[in-house]
Amino acid sequence: MQWLRQILGIAVLNGKWILRQPLWIFQSFIGVIGLTITLFAWGSSLALSNLVVAYLVIGSWGLGLNIVAQTIGWNRVGHAYESYVASPITLPIYFLGTILGSMPFFSAHLSTAIVISILSQMDLAFIPLALLLSLISLILGAFLSLSIILRLRNPTNISAITNPLNTLTTILPPIYYPLSFLQPVLRNLALAVPTVPLMEIGRWLAAVPTGQEIALSLTSLIVWTVIVTVLVAKKLRWGLE
Repeated sequence: MQWLRQILGIAVLNGKWILRQPLWIFQSFIGVIGLTITLFAWGSSLALSNLVVAYLVIGSWGLGLNIVAQTIGWNRVGHAYESYVASPITLPIYFLGTILGSMPFFSAHLSTAIVISILSQMDLAFIPLALLLSLISLILGAFLSLSIILRLRNPTNISAITNPLNTLTTILPPIYYPLSFLQPVLRNLALAVPTVPLMEIGRWLAAVPTGQEIALSLTSLIVWTVIVTVLVAKKLRWGLE
């Protein structure tokens, strides 16, 4: 069980700032609840079904791209990363611990998604697979962000990169509105944004109408996973560099 204690230790160290200022979590709940009310007022129950998928899949994307990646980036800037490298822990344990320490931010999305699913009488059988997709989304988001911020010449610009990148990949693409809203040509272009195939797969799992064949989304997701994994592996090293 040593590896479990190590993961918990990393989670506590990297999550202390959340415990010191829990108003960040309160802000997340307010934002999620407000968006739920807004979309229900304009789009009724179908909008809520799509929102459940967005909260599970895109909520975890933002967690990885913004919070997890920023934590790792600031650890490197503050030289805490070197301390972890010199310790007995491994890179996977460090990464998992960082994710676990950031999970309070996902609680607003997860709890709200479950409540909406129950109230709207959705088939809850999709939840386990959606959570697995959420984990993939989180890791992919973190890798995409890290592939950029680890190459910054001025590392203090971390937040200036991750925040706009999160907005660009979650607000503009067809996440909170259906992919079918776009013209057929634009639908294929939209699948080049990693959050779009993630949402399409999530919609498919939840039996929410999709805008393209699921095979195209899977292909896009696989390509993105390979690309960002290679990019991060070249920069996020463990040991003597």
